[in-house]
Amino acid sequence: MEELKKIILRIFSILLIAFLPCAGLLLVYFYTAPKIAEYYDVKEKRAVLDIFNIPYRVKENKILGFRFKSYDKKDIKEVFEKNITAEESRGRKRIFKYVKDGKLQGVGFVESKMGYGYNKSSIMSLFICVEPDLETLKGIEVLDHSETPGLGGRITEDQFKKQFAGKKLRPKLLVVRERKAEGANEVDAITGATNTSRGIETFLNDAMNEFWEGQGDIKW
Repeated sequence: MEELKKIILRIFSILLIAFLPCAGLLLVYFYTAPKIAEYYDVKEKRAVLDIFNIPYRVKENKILGFRFKSYDKKDIKEVFEKNITAEESRGRKRIFKYVKDGKLQGVGFVESKMGYGYNKSSIMSLFICVEPDLETLKGIEVLDHSETPGLGGRITEDQFKKQFAGKKLRPKLLVVRERKAEGANEVDAITGATNTSRGIETFLNDAMNEFWEGQGDIKW
């Protein structure tokens, strides 16, 4: 009988030890999941507003001599809802449209893909926006990536992203290496980040081909 009690006590102890960490992880998940979802939602809305140059409220705080920017989430959501129309296309992509004074300013969508050569184990997400002709880039914003800081991670820098504005997507976009980009469909690669540069080129061309195929005969 005494031996049975010891076995039961050991089993109970093992179950308790296994249960407590799991319970803790579940509590953390349920607490953080809504916050993480809101963070990505606001980040996506900011990317759309930034591409279309639609202003929203930004707060600037000063702590110990350092300046930090914070974003008014409520204002971002309100400005987004007021200016941007989101709808699902035939290709089942969520399409964002901005119409100003009755004139379409552009359309955009979020694309997420596994890495091609830059990081095959992670997902990269971009907001891709095009002019009403659907063949000229209005701009791109990086929503998520796992590139090497200081190398491939430079895809988030304005100097790199601003190159894409006004570039032609047909016959295809080219990220140029070993020479200066000069063509209407060319942008400069990131020095020292060949795989990321090639990946971005393939990413954008594949994403646009899928987008065009999904639109059918729709005229925006």
